[in-house]
Amino acid sequence: MRYLTILGSTGSIGASTLAVVKHNPDHFAVRALVAGNNVALMTEQCLVFRPDYACMEDATAARALKANLDAA
Repeated sequence: MRYLTILGSTGSIGASTLAVVKHNPDHFAVRALVAGNNVALMTEQCLVFRPDYACMEDATAARALKANLDAA
């Protein structure tokens, strides 16, 4: 098992990487996701991959992400 931190998870390369992870759950697990300010996509990614850590570049986005995850 390889444990991954995905920097820029809401961007094109990050999303492509997560697609590979999703299709290979026996080989990869996500430990941390890092994104800029796309709260909606980051919320979805956190709910799917259940990382130990999630970090947003923007403080307002981080608060919104926390609220979304607390409500889920």
